[in-house]
Amino acid sequence: MKELSDRWIAKAEAHLETAKRELAVKKGANPDAVCLHTHLCAENYLKARLQEGDIDFPTTSHLAVLLYLCADIEPSWESHRTHLSKLSAINRLIQEPEESATQDMAKEALELASTFRETARKTLGLKA
Repeated sequence: MKELSDRWIAKAEAHLETAKRELAVKKGANPDAVCLHTHLCAENYLKARLQEGDIDFPTTSHLAVLLYLCADIEPSWESHRTHLSKLSAINRLIQEPEESATQDMAKEALELASTFRETARKTLGLKA
């Protein structure tokens, strides 16, 4: 695996662990932080796969754009489009000052990111 791909994966894993820790907080948890970090986890796995496939990608955090760029090398990832779109929608929502994620949204975001992570790691030849 390429060094830069490894770095993207390391970042993805760090974001997922941060989301898990924040979700586990009993009092004063920040669901927005969980949602942000789950989005970043998925984003970084997409970028790792693009890097590994020598596919240039723009500076973007739009998961649908990154997924589109992966289509030729990972057509099976299309099955995650709905989940990734949901992560993006949640991420857009929490960017608004008058909006906040709920604990249920945070739990769903973690589940969606974790499911995509499993697929991405398997594709990249990594252990779950």
